[in-house]
Amino acid sequence: MSNKHRLPLPLFALLAGGISMSASADSINMGVSFAIPPYVIQQNNSGLELEILKHALARRGHMTVVHYLPLARTFRELKEGQLDGIINTQPHMLDGVYYSDEVIRFHNCVFTLASRDLSITSLADLKGKSVVAFQKASKLLGTEFGTIVAQQPSYNEVATQKQQLFLLFKGRVDAIILERSIFGYYRKQEVDDGFKAALAQVKEHCIFPPTDYRFAFRSEQIRDDFNAGLKEITDDGTLHALQLKYRDMMELPTEY
Repeated sequence: MSNKHRLPLPLFALLAGGISMSASADSINMGVSFAIPPYVIQQNNSGLELEILKHALARRGHMTVVHYLPLARTFRELKEGQLDGIINTQPHMLDGVYYSDEVIRFHNCVFTLASRDLSITSLADLKGKSVVAFQKASKLLGTEFGTIVAQQPSYNEVATQKQQLFLLFKGRVDAIILERSIFGYYRKQEVDDGFKAALAQVKEHCIFPPTDYRFAFRSEQIRDDFNAGLKEITDDGTLHALQLKYRDMMELPTEY
């Protein structure tokens, strides 16, 4: 950690050592869709969103219990009362729940190799190009996008987003579409693992608007507790420290 990113000792210890909770803390069962690093890293139960969730609830004496589930199932189990809350929702998605303040902003973009010198300033520019996106992108990225790609035999969606980077850097597709921070995380991981092709220069075409997400809770009180905790970790610098921690996981080392 460089000096400019050095954290005050108590705060650094809190982030490095986890959150200490009393045995009597209330357990809050949260549904979380499968790994979307750096927001959710299932392998070690970490990630920016998970840490925000845990820290914010801990400020009001709650212990977070994470349940990794398919996205559709998290919605169903919340509605059925099997979960206390879920992450990454928007107010129009569910009825009868309490939505938190805005927690995270996702920004899906198109990535191409700079060597191909492609200009993509609108959805229409994707026509005739081989494109690989994340699963359900044709439904989530808007009607116009869905209509365009439905007419393209060279459009595909993959469940494993890491595979998108392999296809791009091996030159097997013209473009890939995924969230900016997820791209940065996987690219650094590929470089660290010795996939030097991932060092190639890329062009980022952010033709989709960013999307803000909230968490949804069955209990108004738990929602209020989360919001209060979120404000506290924002005001005292904990949130900023978490953002720096995960930003470092997305940046290529300067020696490269």
